[in-house]
Formats: sequence, structure tokens, C-alpha cells
Amino acid sequence: MILVFSALFLTFLSYYFGCLTCLDSKKNILFILCFIISSIALRLIIHVSLNNDYLLYYNFQIFQKPNSFFSFLLNEPYLYSVYSVSNFFLDSKENVFLGVYWFNWLISSFFFVWLIRRIDVEAWKKMILFVCYYFILTFVLLRNGPAYILFALYFYYSFRKKNFNWILITPFMHISSCLLLVTFLHKSKYYFSVLVFIFSSIFFFYFFMSPFLLHIGAFESILNKISFYLKGISDIGIMHKIFFMLISFLIITGFVFYKKKMLHPILMTTVFIYMASYYINPIVAFRFSLYVIFALLLYPFNSVINDKKLRLINSLTIFLFPIFVFAMLKTHDTEMFIKLFSFYSF
Repeated sequence: MILVFSALFLTFLSYYFGCLTCLDSKKNILFILCFIISSIALRLIIHVSLNNDYLLYYNFQIFQKPNSFFSFLLNEPYLYSVYSVSNFFLDSKENVFLGVYWFNWLISSFFFVWLIRRIDVEAWKKMILFVCYYFILTFVLLRNGPAYILFALYFYYSFRKKNFNWILITPFMHISSCLLLVTFLHKSKYYFSVLVFIFSSIFFFYFFMSPFLLHIGAFESILNKISFYLKGISDIGIMHKIFFMLISFLIITGFVFYKKKMLHPILMTTVFIYMASYYINPIVAFRFSLYVIFALLLYPFNSVINDKKLRLINSLTIFLFPIFVFAMLKTHDTEMFIKLFSFYSF
């Protein structure tokens, strides 16, 4: 138990000081190395089978050989490809999944190290993203996790008028990213007209063509998934409402302080998709919420507080550690500590 807590605390602490020292190259590199070492230790200690989605992935039908190349392309082939490569080098299914999770850890760790190095993103923003989403991206999400990361990079570079074309592969990771992919056209003079046309075309195509496409095996899985989420749910949990109010508060705050800057096409589209998805299905909205948070926190807003207060806020993020612990518990089996204690008590 002490071993788990120590690795957890060192991972948090090294990332915290890494965020605070991004202007001091030598210190920053030292803390990044400490973060990498402690996060490797954390990944070794917390077995992959303890995460909440492990059995879902383990029994996922996507790991069966696809019927055709067309079917392979349509059904989020990224994870199947990673699984297949891992399966080529490893023997048992358990070891194959261990390899897949380590590959996901590598991608996510690269992203969080990249985030530490951004000198134009305030430390408190980095810490919020790290504390809230490190475990969900690094330890749990194997399909949409890398898609979220690619969109975070895309938001960052696009807001700074730089190109980032890697988001074009995100539909092969998770189908939900297709909606956000329309923001790739944000530089167009007629962007919002194009947006209306695209969303209208998608709606009418799905409405009229889905009955015919259901008879084609390659489309069956993806159409069933879309149909499930479009049904919505009648009973919205209190946490869904709280999270929706939190996101809404951030959006309103953005308009109060920054007004015109919030009218950036990417920000407006991301916010619109999130709001619309909430009224369709709060579960879908929760998945889109991370896009909104990435967009809001990585946008280069001018600070409305002075440097002294900003340094204080950055320093106070050390008190986010309990949330970091909660995030670990929330993404893993509730009996995790009992199992870990039995693993390491000897």
C-alpha cells in the first residue's frame, strides 16, 4: 500500500514541479525524468486488469478477425491493429493486452510530457488536465484516448495558426471524432455555411440510408452503436447534471471575460456539439466534454490576473492531489487497494 501511494505521490509531485519550472530548462528536464520514472513504476504496480474497462476490452468483438478490408476500415481499426501487432510478438491473450496497455501508456505519457514543455499554457491549466485526465487517458481509454490526445494537439496548434493534420486519422480510432473533424475546415470563409450543409447531409443520409446499410455487415456494428446513443436515456444522473453545469459555467465565464475570442470557429463548434449531445444523451455529452475542456484550456487567452496572483494560483494546484487520488480510484476496481495489498504485503 505504501508502495502504491509513494509512486502516486511522486508522479503527481514531479509533474507539478515540472509545470512550475518549464522556463528553467535544466530543472524542467530533471522533473520530467522523475515523472517518467515514477509513472513507469505506477504502471507496473497497478495491474491493467484492475481498470474498470479491462473486461469490456478483453471480451470486445473487435479483436476478432474482420470479414473484409472494408469492414476493417469502417470499424475503428486502430485498436485492432495495435492488438494484432502485440499478438504477433506475445503469446497469451493476457500478455497481448498488457502490451496494448503499455503502448497506450507510451502515447499518453508523450502527450503529458509535451504539455509540460508548453511555455504558453499556464501551469494551473496543465495541472487540471493532468489531475483530472491522466488516469482516464493513460490507464483506461484504449480507443478514444489517442483520439482525444490528437485533438488536443490539433486545438493547440490551430489556435496558434499552425497546421496539424494528424486528426484526419482519428475516425479510425473512434467514430465519435468524426463530428469534431468538421473543424478541420475552420479556415474557410464559408465555414458555418459548410457546417450546416455537412450536418444536414449527415442527418438525412443516416435517416434515409441506415435501413439499407444495416443489411451490409460492414456497417452493422457502427450503425447499431449510433442508434444506441441516439435513443438517449430517460433518467439523467445527478453527476451528469453537475458536470453539465460545470462545463456551462466555464463556457459562460469565457464569454464574460473574453467575448469575441470565444467566437473562434473551433471553440464555437466544439461547444455547440457538446450542448447538442447533452440533450440527446448525457453519456455522449460526457465523452465530448473532454474536447471542450481541451479547447478551452489550450486556447491562448490573455490572462485577466496579474503575474503575482497567477504564480500563487499555479502554486496552489499542489492541493489538487486528493483529486488525483480520487481519479485513480474512480477509474479502477473499488477493491483495488485490497488486491494491491495482497500483491505486495509479502
